Amino acid sequence: MRRIVMPVLLLVIALAALFGSNQLSDQLHDDLGEVATDDTVPPGVGTPLVSTRRLTSVLAPSLTEPDFFDTLDELMASSPVSACLHVTQNGSSFDPRENGYTNIPVSPSDATLLLTLATAHQTLGPDHTFTTSVQSVVPMEGGVINGDVYLVGGGDPLLLTREFAATLELGQNQLRTPIEELAQDLVDDGLALVTGAVVGDATRYDDLFYGSWPEETIESQNIGTLLALQFDDGWRQFPVSDPELEAEETATQANEEVVGYVVADDPPWYAAALFDDMLEARDVVIRRTPRSEGVPEGEELYILASIESAPLSAHYRQILDNRDIETIEMLIKEIGWVTTGVGSTQAGLQAMNNTLARVGINSDQFQPLKFDDGSGLDPDNVATCPVFTALLDSNEYAPLFRELLPTAAEAGPLQSRFTSVDNPGRIRALSGGTSGTSVMMGYIDIGRGQELTFAFIANQQGTLDNQALKELESRVVGHLASLEAKPTLDDIQLAPLRLG
Repeated sequence: MRRIVMPVLLLVIALAALFGSNQLSDQLHDDLGEVATDDTVPPGVGTPLVSTRRLTSVLAPSLTEPDFFDTLDELMASSPVSACLHVTQNGSSFDPRENGYTNIPVSPSDATLLLTLATAHQTLGPDHTFTTSVQSVVPMEGGVINGDVYLVGGGDPLLLTREFAATLELGQNQLRTPIEELAQDLVDDGLALVTGAVVGDATRYDDLFYGSWPEETIESQNIGTLLALQFDDGWRQFPVSDPELEAEETATQANEEVVGYVVADDPPWYAAALFDDMLEARDVVIRRTPRSEGVPEGEELYILASIESAPLSAHYRQILDNRDIETIEMLIKEIGWVTTGVGSTQAGLQAMNNTLARVGINSDQFQPLKFDDGSGLDPDNVATCPVFTALLDSNEYAPLFRELLPTAAEAGPLQSRFTSVDNPGRIRALSGGTSGTSVMMGYIDIGRGQELTFAFIANQQGTLDNQALKELESRVVGHLASLEAKPTLDDIQLAPLRLG
C-alpha cells in the first residue's frame, strides 16, 4: 500500500506547486507587467524575481571558503607565538578567527623598506636627485681659486669610486654617481690652482654615523656610515675583488692579515682627501691639506661645478634587490631634510608617520606601531601585518609596488620557493628577514581578474637559523596561491528570465 500512496502524494504536491506558480505569474503580470530581459525593473520592484543579483550568496568572495581558512588556521597553529598573517581581497579583509593571528605585534624587519620607499615616493618624488657640488667664496679667475674649495655633500648615497664599485658582488645593481666626473668637469672648465684646501662639507645631515643598532649588528652587516658627504659608504679600506689585484696583494702580503672593511674616522675629510687626489691626478695644484667643515655662513657662494645622482626612481630597484642599508637610511635623513629642514633619522621617521597617516595607516588604528629606522634592521621596531596590507592596497602606492616587487618566476630569492605552484609568476612579493625573522608580503593573482594581498611575518627569538620559519612561510603563501577565484556576476553575464 505504501508503494502506491507515496507516488500519488508526490504527484498531488507537484500539481499544487504548478497551479500556485501559474497564479503567481498571472498576478505578477497583472500588477507589474513583464519582467524585462535587460535586467530593468518596473516601478515598485527592487530586484527582478529571477535576476543574477539574486546569486550573490552563490558567487561569494573566494576568501569566505571555510575549508580554505581551516587550512590556514592549521598552518598558523604551528607558527611561533610572534607571527602574523593578514589577507585581503579587493580591499576586503577576511579572518574567520577574529584577529586570532592578524594583529599580533612583530618585528617587521625588511618589510620596513616598503614604508620607507612609499614615503620617499610621496614626499621626495620619483624624479628627486641628490646633488654634490664644488663651491667657493671667490670666483675662479684665470684658472685660479684664491682660497678654499668646498665639496658640499647633498646626501648622495652612491658616491662610489670605481675601485669600490668593482668590489660589489656580481648581480648587484651597479648604479653609482661617478664622482671622478665632477673632478674632470672642474679641469675642463680651466681649474689649475687652488691656493687653499679641498674642504668636505657634510652639514646637510646630522653627524650620527649609524642608526640605533647594536654594535654587533653594525659589524656583522658591514654597515657603512650615514653622512651627507662620504665616498664609498664611508669606508677608507675595503677588500679588493679584482683577481689580478688580489694575486698581487697575496704575493706582497704573504703572511699579513687579509684586508677587510675599515671605516674612516672622519668620512667628510676622507672624501675631501680623495677628491684632492682626483684633482691632483689631473694636474691641478692644491696648496693646503684637506679638512672638513661647513661652508662659511653669510658669504656669497660660487658654484664651480656639480653632479647629480640618478633619479630616485632608479634607486628603488637597487634598494629592494640589494637591501642597501646605507641608501635606505640616508634616504630617511633626506626625507627629514626636505620636509622639516632637519636631516636626521627621527625627522625622517616623523615624516613617514605623517605620510602613512594620510592613507589611513596610523598609530591609533594600528597599535602598536613603532619604527626607529628606515631599513628594519632595528630589532625594537614593532608593527602588525595589516599595516602592510593597507600600504599595498592603497590607491597611492599599489601601482608602485605592483611594478617593483619581483615575481616568483624571476631570478631571485623567490624563484626556488614556489616551483610546485601553478604559474608561480602569479606571486609578486617582497621576501626577506634575518636569522630570527621571516617576511613575505605582496600580491597573488588568483584568476578572473581577482587578486589577494597578503602579509606574513614571523619572529623566533634566540635562533640563528630561520629555515623553519621560511618553510612555514612557503607553505602559507603556497596555500594562498592555491585559491581559485569564483566567477563574478560580470563573468556569468546572465540576463533575467521572462515570467509567464
